[in-house]
Amino acid sequence: MPERSPAARPAERPQTARRPFRSATVLATATALVAGAAGLAALAGGSASAASANLLANGDFETGALSGWTCSSGLGSITTTSPHGGSYALAGAASAADTAQCAQTVTVTPNTAYNLTGWLKGSYAYLGVTGTGTTDTSTWTSSSAAWANLNTAFTTGASTTSVTVWVHGWYGQGTYYADDLALTGPAGSTGSPSQSTSPSQSASPSQSASPSQSASPSQSASPSQSASPSQSASPSQSASPSQSASPSQSASPSHSASPTQSASPTASPTAGPGTGTAPGGDGLVSTPTGVTAAVSNNTVTLNWSAAADGGQNGNVPAYYVYSGGNLVATSMGTSVTVSSLLPNTAYTFTVQGYDVAGHSSAQSAPVAVTTGAQPTGAVKSAYFSQWGIYGNQYYPSTVAASGAASGLNVMTYAFENIDPTNQTCFETIKAADTNDSDPNAGDGAGDAFADYQKSYTSANSVDGGNDAWSQPIKGNFNQLRELKAKYPNLRFTLSLGGWTYSKYFSDVAATDASRKKFVSSCINMFIKGNLPTGVSGDASGGTGSAAGIFDGIDIDWEYPASSGGHAGNHYSAADTADYTALLAEFRNELDAYGSSIGKHFLLTAALPSGQDKITNVQTDQIGKYLDYGNIMSYDMHGAWDATGPTNLQDPLYNSPGDPSTPIAPGTEKYTVDNAVNAFINGDPAYGIKGGFPASKLVLGVPFYFRGWTGVPAGSTNGLYQSATGPSAAQSTSQAAGVAFWKELVATGKTTAANVHWDPVTQSSWIYDGTNLYTGDTPQAITARGAYATSKGLGGIFAYSLEADDPSGSLVKAMTGSMK
Repeated sequence: MPERSPAARPAERPQTARRPFRSATVLATATALVAGAAGLAALAGGSASAASANLLANGDFETGALSGWTCSSGLGSITTTSPHGGSYALAGAASAADTAQCAQTVTVTPNTAYNLTGWLKGSYAYLGVTGTGTTDTSTWTSSSAAWANLNTAFTTGASTTSVTVWVHGWYGQGTYYADDLALTGPAGSTGSPSQSTSPSQSASPSQSASPSQSASPSQSASPSQSASPSQSASPSQSASPSQSASPSQSASPSHSASPTQSASPTASPTAGPGTGTAPGGDGLVSTPTGVTAAVSNNTVTLNWSAAADGGQNGNVPAYYVYSGGNLVATSMGTSVTVSSLLPNTAYTFTVQGYDVAGHSSAQSAPVAVTTGAQPTGAVKSAYFSQWGIYGNQYYPSTVAASGAASGLNVMTYAFENIDPTNQTCFETIKAADTNDSDPNAGDGAGDAFADYQKSYTSANSVDGGNDAWSQPIKGNFNQLRELKAKYPNLRFTLSLGGWTYSKYFSDVAATDASRKKFVSSCINMFIKGNLPTGVSGDASGGTGSAAGIFDGIDIDWEYPASSGGHAGNHYSAADTADYTALLAEFRNELDAYGSSIGKHFLLTAALPSGQDKITNVQTDQIGKYLDYGNIMSYDMHGAWDATGPTNLQDPLYNSPGDPSTPIAPGTEKYTVDNAVNAFINGDPAYGIKGGFPASKLVLGVPFYFRGWTGVPAGSTNGLYQSATGPSAAQSTSQAAGVAFWKELVATGKTTAANVHWDPVTQSSWIYDGTNLYTGDTPQAITARGAYATSKGLGGIFAYSLEADDPSGSLVKAMTGSMK
């Protein structure tokens, strides 16, 4: 989402310590389970031929060099210290900003089974493969003292002729080691390994031509709104330690607690609330009793007494909630909020329990309710970063503890990616590359672990309980469900794209067929809740397992028809019309599914604030498909201009003192007011038609600051002055030129002596005599809320929650700034 250009600037993502904080016991258990799952996968897909050779060149590193391998940022080297076999091994010096990935691309045969093995050691050391054309696989170890033998298997797709094998460590976890790596199976048509390529160039479609990147600040994106590597290869294969005590319930996908047997939510065809018949069960799970319902506006919160397993293979970790024959929600406990219902409409709900073995109860006694009116008032929204649970330890429970949940009415979960091969929504575990100039940085990346595999405990869960190993989903998704049960008027949207994950939007939007394929896959996975099982050997997921969590989709395409996005993004002039068509397809399919089950789903979009980007969207067309659009009205200036002049990140109005260069081809500069007026009224100098409804435009505020160092005071307390470079990286944002609000508070920089206000631009900055930080203080946020009200805008939103201080000072200022 945020607007950033890749031109000459510090790393755009906050370099947090992106690893899960998990016990050695859990990690050891997970390693054993993943190895077992890999073995099952090999049996299922067929083993490689006994005559197969190792396709990796220099997999044992006995050349004494890195020949055949390419390592990111020069962080790979050869070591002679305690190799696994022979005289040499690979050492990867993972840093706080880089996983030290080393990779090699080899030719393979389509529709063929392969085994990948190797010996690794280190704190979070990974082995995997991308570009398979089917499901990319990986495995990992946390063994820092002894070598661990890792093994995974895959089958290539029908047109796959090359794959990329990779190893890497984890952010801030120090050096990892790899040795005796082998990819066994039939060689491709060349019969020999292909030339090594960049680790991040694995099996991606060819890149579209991309003109040199403009350094325009409005093309830039906030560091934290990218698809951070911490969305990635966390030890997501892990399972709760209790799994190890039950071999028969290992993390094999076939043991998923998804409703694939008698509990399958495939009842009679339905259309609308309360129609059709919910499925019956086999009676091996007792029927939930005591179902009650509480109505709040157009949401209904249900509670019931727990069912019993009846002596089957596990607990009763999940419940389906039906309205007639429609599956409208799934719960891991004995309560759930059914949201996005139609206002003033009668519904009848029943609850069905099911267990890990797929047995299910009969439907509970029905409970009838009538919803109230649709809530009114401004949209008050904020982005929740998927990766914030790692170094920032910002969980869904933190949203409640900080007071944010009681003030927000929408929270957007960011981000999910586009499968580069299948051009669909997908779930996986793979790190995005932190190298912002890498054109394939986000290819195939994602974090299913954070989404629905991570086990929460009483220390950080919303309801104070511990996740059960056998429940269909865990992770952030289940915590969002718990948060919704406590705050029934808080809706959740899921954001697709962002700075690093926008590469393939142009492809999926290009034709009617590609749009339908992409949109239906996203709705199936995230709205209907049919999450894939078996991602990196974890059983979590299943049919309907995430039903009812998300209330809509947010499209964050950065940027249509523009070279100003991430390096390597696909784009063309056709994107302008295709973007509108993609939104129309989402609107049509969301409405069709919603009408079939008695719900209305939100469709929102992150919109650019630079005139040079706004011109590439049909401002007079897209509003008819959106419930609202989030205008990214920040990141207009920052330390990508390393030597200054310093400037305001999001000036509300023009200032005669602004030293920045006007935006070609017109004479305007970047301000919030200019961007808002361009959407609503148009801007002929930039070919912008306007016509976007003011009531559907939601104004953005940043919870992070842009910073410079070596700034003289001048006569303006550092504003519009020269600088010697970006400000130093902070402890949790960990990117030069960026500081979270909470970091500035914690380091004592938000004193009255340091905080300054410009009444002309209605903007704030912080200056301590050397460093200048520009962003939104509570005063600036309040001013932006007042501005949004005066312009008749639809609301206000923030990016993003983990940057706020523990007491929620900024989010409270934001939610209090509009009615």
